[in-house]
Amino acid sequence: MRKYINVTFLIAAILLLFVIVAKIDVLPAIGDIDSAPALHVSKYYIEHSVQDTNSPNMVTAMIVDYRAFDTMFETTVMFLAGIGVIMILAGRPKAKNRIVQPKRYFGHRYKLGDPAYKTINKDVMITLIEPLILIYAFYVLFHGEVSLGGGFQSGALIALTYIIDILVIPDKKNLFMMTGKNSASIAGIGVLIYVMTGVVPMFNGGSFMDYTYLPIPVHAAERHAIGILLVEIGVTIGVMGTIITILNAIMKRVRFDDDTDKWTSGK
Repeated sequence: MRKYINVTFLIAAILLLFVIVAKIDVLPAIGDIDSAPALHVSKYYIEHSVQDTNSPNMVTAMIVDYRAFDTMFETTVMFLAGIGVIMILAGRPKAKNRIVQPKRYFGHRYKLGDPAYKTINKDVMITLIEPLILIYAFYVLFHGEVSLGGGFQSGALIALTYIIDILVIPDKKNLFMMTGKNSASIAGIGVLIYVMTGVVPMFNGGSFMDYTYLPIPVHAAERHAIGILLVEIGVTIGVMGTIITILNAIMKRVRFDDDTDKWTSGK
């Protein structure tokens, strides 16, 4: 009965959405070159982005300054996705309810997740590559204001270093280690940095996300540049923490020794 109710609500929601979209005639037509966004907004971005934000990269100025409110919620949604993964994978069902039974398939393995092969080339090269990836991540972060890059890319690169460290050479000392709780907290701190960068100007007479009113003794355009950098740092921390949180949650459940029906090696 509940299944039919859910399907009914889903169909009703789709029909309602279709009616709303069909009745709305105030939105510009897709591809209309005479619409207000094409005539006024885009033109303003092109002509004033460098002067307003002190950022030569027009894309960065649009995403992290003019549309900073929208990007903030994109970062928040990503953080909530990580929390959702933790909540979904937090439960530990009994072994008898699983499709794959631990004892049947892993009864003679006392260690899970051991690397399939060990070579000095892999161990040495990964050790050399990881710092280079981190250096490139920070380059992408701080260079995103003037060229391609930014917080999302740098956060993903830092998380990539962690993934390589954990999955490729798990038996070596990790470059840095985070538990599930710590990574989730770090992701939340990244979102908080983003939000506080927008809230602080409100205490100085400005509006939310108006970097002109940041309490920093520099020129207004330079305040925008600093605000963009702070937001990018928050996004970097948030993306990195979220990806690591999801990985930790999956890694915690990919092992089959977390159930109440304990198994022993060779018994």
